[in-house]
Amino acid sequence: MRTLGLALCAIAMLGVAQARAADPAKVVRYAFRVAEAGFDPVQISDRYSFMVIEALFDSLLTYDYLAEPVRLVPNVVEAMPEVTDGGATYTMRIRKGIYFAADPAFNGKRRELVAQDFAYSIRRFYDPKLRSPSLFFFEGKVIGADEVRARAKQTGNYDYDAPIAGLEVPDRYTLRIRLKQPYYNFLYVLAMPTAVALAREAVEYYGDDVTAHPVGTGPFVLRDWRRSSRAVLEANPGYREEYFQGSEGSTALDRAIYANLKGKRLPLVGRIETTVLEEPQPRWLGFFNQEFDYLEYLPNDYINVVAPNGRLAPNLAKRGIGMQRTPELETTITAFYNMEDPVIGGYTPEKVALRRAMNLGYNQTEEIMVVRKGEAMPAESPVPPGVVGYDPNFRTHAGEYDPARAKALLDLFGYLDRDGDGYRELPDGRPLVLEFGSPPASEYRDLDLVWKKSMDAIGINIRFKKERWPDLAKDARGKTLQVGSFIAWFADYPDSDNFLQLLYGPNAAPQSNLSNFNLPAFNLLYERARRLPDSPERTRLYQEMTRLFLAYAPWKLGVHRFQTHLSQPWLLNYKKHSILYEPWKYLDVDLDLQRKSTH
Repeated sequence: MRTLGLALCAIAMLGVAQARAADPAKVVRYAFRVAEAGFDPVQISDRYSFMVIEALFDSLLTYDYLAEPVRLVPNVVEAMPEVTDGGATYTMRIRKGIYFAADPAFNGKRRELVAQDFAYSIRRFYDPKLRSPSLFFFEGKVIGADEVRARAKQTGNYDYDAPIAGLEVPDRYTLRIRLKQPYYNFLYVLAMPTAVALAREAVEYYGDDVTAHPVGTGPFVLRDWRRSSRAVLEANPGYREEYFQGSEGSTALDRAIYANLKGKRLPLVGRIETTVLEEPQPRWLGFFNQEFDYLEYLPNDYINVVAPNGRLAPNLAKRGIGMQRTPELETTITAFYNMEDPVIGGYTPEKVALRRAMNLGYNQTEEIMVVRKGEAMPAESPVPPGVVGYDPNFRTHAGEYDPARAKALLDLFGYLDRDGDGYRELPDGRPLVLEFGSPPASEYRDLDLVWKKSMDAIGINIRFKKERWPDLAKDARGKTLQVGSFIAWFADYPDSDNFLQLLYGPNAAPQSNLSNFNLPAFNLLYERARRLPDSPERTRLYQEMTRLFLAYAPWKLGVHRFQTHLSQPWLLNYKKHSILYEPWKYLDVDLDLQRKSTH
């Protein structure tokens, strides 16, 4: 007992020493737009949960904070992975001396991160019981893993110790992943907050409640969580010695951040406090009244108050408010959930005609100018500007606003108003009523009005199902929703593949393909493109896929948004990264300036 006591004391003293890197007096306060779902990276897929997961866990690779264009760098590996077999084998060595946060799951012992933790965490995606929405990042790729999953489906028992040829751990710190065929974006997958390391002991200790008890090796630990309301993170007292390393960047902001961070130990702040505020007005007022240290995604209703003519308003500039305006690597989507639905789904001409007519009948210009206050551009394809494979010259007329053509198309395929009530019936005479999923926040109410007005004009009756975002996402994954305009896909990695995989048949719900689009011709093109590096041939395949998507219309293409982000004068080192979810470990607070500014 005396020996154990001394050991625990040593661990505690080490924790105190490590904690000096982060000042407990420095607190960053932030408001989520949407409630988080939980913190098991295998079982969740929403952006807001991943904001927290990224701070609690470690992926093998990460991104240089200031580099533009974005650049992958080692995180917990000694060097970038060795890529062999033409892009099919990835070998990497885990750095020694990285430890999981202290937790009862480890029985008072200090648990080191090892290669087996990543192998185990990848295995979890294949567990049928977990129904991972992110399985598609690994499914069909790792040699032997799909076969273990198939056996589990037959037997009802997933064997976590079954041999998987594509997951090799030659020694304690070496991980080798062997793929069935080359996949040139796999390095990006290894940098995602889905592909982080969990300890098997912790997962088994917490069981079905693991999503509320995240135990990782990241810079922060979850200190308090009130579901859909508040989450508090504190600097991990056992976090490894990590000092800022990275490029200087190319802008004045980058150079200022680099000068301030150079050589400093991370993280810098002792606490992150997050609050869920789904309505835009409280988020804006909270920031304006100095209750939050930064505000991402300024609500569109305030853009002309904050940045008239694209310049920060004088009253805010006088207060020292910082502003960044960024084009998002994202595409908004109105998806027809789902393509198996007997009314809105299907691939026959009359079903395709209904979806294409809705696309033609929707007034996207009104959405951009009235709802989004001009802070968006129409999408020509699922792929946004700024990612590899985007073609700036690609143009389509499939989504242009043309209600006359929409009406003619509906008439041609037998969608007629037979009873004179102003709304069309199905070709067989049954009522045509579509359920349209929409969150209750005011910004969606404005979108609802545009959709209702547009569809009424062409005689299509839509009725709104108002539910919170997580509930609507659950409905979509369960294939119980017909239409929804609440999804925007943000880039997980900067390649067109990340957007076109949303239409790949095997990725159907509950994974990323929530429209359940399953067109063999599209699937074959996608599989061919996935095996190729960035090249003119791959870009050509992407364009062919896009044309098929536009022809069958499983979505109404949305917009690519421009976003404005604000920060208080005392918040240091804030930069909106195009891929990383949140820059929490890089942030700092000038306490003297904060006291002067708030008193």
